[in-house]
Amino acid sequence: MKNYLPIFRIGIITAMVIVLFEIINLFVVYNYLKLDYYLSLVALVFLITGLLINSISARDKNHIRRQTDLLTNKEMQILGLIAKGKTNKEIASAQFIEVSTVKTHINNIYSKLSIHNRREARIKFNEMESK
Repeated sequence: MKNYLPIFRIGIITAMVIVLFEIINLFVVYNYLKLDYYLSLVALVFLITGLLINSISARDKNHIRRQTDLLTNKEMQILGLIAKGKTNKEIASAQFIEVSTVKTHINNIYSKLSIHNRREARIKFNEMESK
């Protein structure tokens, strides 16, 4: 299942912009300003909204990138195999390591990414791959 949090944030910011315009209209600011100034104000608000949305998405990407940097190459490979639905025994066979080593890597992955099970690992891997 996809993580819809960034879309939700964009929706909230858009709603805030709409409320801001309603407040502007409520105080009838556009009657006191020339049309050119009013349109400039509208453009400025949209510019600020765009910058906010961009900074939120950049922050999300940086967070995912930092989590990826926490993992070693071997842990990333094992996380990828977990995401494909492989068992510990299958992962051990594919990586030419012992099952106990796989378990150690999985525990390290769970700890570093603050996850608790394979389903969360699959979701986290898909987030990392999409960013």
